[in-house]
Amino acid sequence: MTITNVQGKMIPTPGKGIIRISGFLLIALAALALVFGVLGLARVDITGTIYLEATISDAMLIPEEMEEMNPATGDVTNVSLWTAESWEDLQTALTTARITLADGVAYQTENDAVADALRRAINALELMEVHADTDRNTLLPTGRTIDIYFGFIVIFALFQLVFGISSLKLCSNIKKARLIGLLGVIGVGLTLILFFFTANTLGYDWAWPMLLCVLIPILCLLGAHRNDRHNSTTAIFGVLLLLSLIVLMPMWWIIRSSLMTLPEVGTMSFLPSRWLFSNYILALQDFHFFLYLRNTLIIAVPAVVFGTATAVLCGYSFARFRFRGKSFIFGLCIASMLLPPMVTLIPIFIVWTNFFNVTNSFWPLIIPWLCGGGAFNIFLMRQFILTIPRELDEAAMIDGAGRLRILLQLIVPSIKPAIMVVSIFIFMFIWNDILAQTVYLPDGNMATMALGLRVFSGSFGTIWNLTMVAAVLSIIPGLLIYIFGQKYLIEGIVMTGMKN
Repeated sequence: MTITNVQGKMIPTPGKGIIRISGFLLIALAALALVFGVLGLARVDITGTIYLEATISDAMLIPEEMEEMNPATGDVTNVSLWTAESWEDLQTALTTARITLADGVAYQTENDAVADALRRAINALELMEVHADTDRNTLLPTGRTIDIYFGFIVIFALFQLVFGISSLKLCSNIKKARLIGLLGVIGVGLTLILFFFTANTLGYDWAWPMLLCVLIPILCLLGAHRNDRHNSTTAIFGVLLLLSLIVLMPMWWIIRSSLMTLPEVGTMSFLPSRWLFSNYILALQDFHFFLYLRNTLIIAVPAVVFGTATAVLCGYSFARFRFRGKSFIFGLCIASMLLPPMVTLIPIFIVWTNFFNVTNSFWPLIIPWLCGGGAFNIFLMRQFILTIPRELDEAAMIDGAGRLRILLQLIVPSIKPAIMVVSIFIFMFIWNDILAQTVYLPDGNMATMALGLRVFSGSFGTIWNLTMVAAVLSIIPGLLIYIFGQKYLIEGIVMTGMKN
């Protein structure tokens, strides 16, 4: 155990030895990673057949055919993408590359020559005349994945080198324990990314040994915690950060896929080899984003405004008024939440079509929200209003205020978080309600964002990068609404049902 003088007091640093050992291990790991990354970028013999394997993987990911749907009949047929001659040349080069890889006796120069020949065959692919308008860059891999991988290896090595030097320098400094802990958390995250990146690029035979490298920053975290028990805050923050990254991974996967070529979408690459922002221009030619947004807002705006207003009125009635059958009616309201929407869909559809003769209209999707805004929203408003003391209402009545004035000037300002929560919930429900919108809006010109995304993904199911572009565009409005109201959303959920 080492003793360090901090602020005139002798304070033990029991984690100094652990941090020092992990620091040496980090420097050794950084040196190996740096050598491996630099030699990989230089394509020297130590990397063996890595570049050849990567080129073969790229060639195997190129689609030979593309599905096309007949708008009139809905039939799907497979149509060849490439001319027969260019596709045959690619298959010949691919066969030669596989034979060279299987023999395993070729020199590095021969491996590189075969890989270059296969890459030239990929770049020489010619589209059929029927696909002349298709951007071939979205169908062909760029071949930069392996270079990006080795570049990431170099960045990983430099971080581990800084981490190791910092650990050796600060191992006996209690004040810097949290800094070491934070570096350890970042090191764990980078090592996990390296594992998945390696599994995608080199295979799991290479990836599993690299996963063991995560033990070194964890060891350093343990030493930092032993030096400073309060460092657990950093560890907890790190765990939450890693968990949040896992939660956000699908979102990032959609974004990165929207910027990739079609063959790259199916790989495990975390970054596109070429950032194709032109995918968004191509997708918008068939994905009528602004039309779908307009139709969705035609439904959402009145539903949110009047649905929230009626939810406030109903919640206020259940929370403050006394009338016969109140408990029974409120129980029925809560019980209605147990019914799946599919159970009531057909009866309600019959009412709208047979009794009101309303078809292919936005009204069936708007009017139901004017009847209290939904059982859950009424319940939420009631619980929130119950948190406001009745004495405030009574004091306002003594001053001559009526029920409506009490609601508007006293209750509503006090339940702003609940109002925002209800508004966001109604908007999110309408934005994602593909079932009811499919039933009531058969006309394509009245399609909402959910319907437009479904139609687009159905028509272009094999062009996943353009489908992901449509998904990103459909997420943006809802994401902006959530960012604007997240403060009230969290506050409303936390405070629901809490009495002063």
